[in-house]
Order: sequence, then C-alpha cells, then structure tokens
Amino acid sequence: MSAADNATPSSTAISSVKDITANNGPEGRLGTYFKNAVSQTLEKFLSYIKFSLFKTNFPKICEENEGHLRNVREQLKSQLKENILKDIDNLCADTKLYPSLKLLDDIVTKHSTKNGEDSWRPSGNPEEDTRDHIYHLKQKHKKCLEFVLETMVAENELLEKSANENHADILALKKEVDALNQEINNEFEILNDDSIARLSKDIKAEFAKQ
Repeated sequence: MSAADNATPSSTAISSVKDITANNGPEGRLGTYFKNAVSQTLEKFLSYIKFSLFKTNFPKICEENEGHLRNVREQLKSQLKENILKDIDNLCADTKLYPSLKLLDDIVTKHSTKNGEDSWRPSGNPEEDTRDHIYHLKQKHKKCLEFVLETMVAENELLEKSANENHADILALKKEVDALNQEINNEFEILNDDSIARLSKDIKAEFAKQ
C-alpha cells in the first residue's frame, strides 16, 4: 500500500480551519464550527479515493504512465472537492444557515449566566429545550386572548344596556297606546246607540215647539 493510500486530512487544511475558528468570521462561532466539521468530513471522505483503486481498475495505464494516473487521481479529488463545497455553499445560502446559526449563538450568549456557571446547552430533549421559548409565546397568546375577551365583554355590556333602554322605550310607548285606547273607548261609550237616540229625540222636540 502506497503512502498516498494512507492520506489523511492535510495539515494545511486543518490549520486553515483552526485559523477560521480563532477569527470567528462573519458566519459566527457556530457557523465556524459547522465549516470546520464540513471541512474535516470532506477531507476524510476524499481520503478514501485511494491510488490503489486506480491501479486495480486501470492497470495498463498505470504500467505505461503511473505518474499520469496519479495526476488524474489528484485532479479528480480536487474537482470533486470543489463541486461538493460549491453545492454546500449554495445549500447554506438557500436555507440561510449561517444567519440562523449566528442568531442561535446570540441567543445562547445572551442567556448565558455571568456568575461563572456553564452556558446553556441543549439537553437533547426538544420539549425541555424549547419550554422557555414556548412559554413566552404562550404568554403573548394569552394576553391577546384576554384582550379579545375584555373587548367582547365590553361589547356585550353595551348591547345589554342598549336593549334595556329600548325595552324602557317600548314600555313607555305601550303605556301611551293603552291610554289613547282607553280614551277612544270612553268616547265610544258616550256615543253609544242610546245616547244618539236620545239626542235625536231632543232635536225633534225642539223643532216641534217651533
């Protein structure tokens, strides 16, 4: 097995990742950790592209020009690495990964204690880790519901007051109608048949005297 078969992530790549981690670039601390993990994972993946595989699959080319075959292997690794990194960068840009990681890091930093205690770390239980965040959201939702309830109660009180006022007006109007009806009934009682007949008789008697 050749030295190329035992290739490990280059010291240059690792040192560059350490430099990025130390500088904490625009991606933020968690974004830098992510790039570090991607870089090491990619280097590990590319290390499996061994020259022995090329020798096994292209024995004639290896016999004729082993140096050319090694160059093909290096070109393949370089092109593959470039394409993978480009796809990962596009995926991170589409999903806005780095801004999200930066926001998460800011939240963790903001809630870290100042008494020398350990900063908050995920417990692995989503329900427990999101309890505080969900609590604040539910409190806001509760306040909204309380406001809606208060508004509905106030509107119901206004409607009840308006209904009571209308009921009083209706009762007053009914009282007036009843009084008017009573007056009309009294008039009809005065002008009944006997009264009209008596009035006619009196009128005729007056004409007879003349």
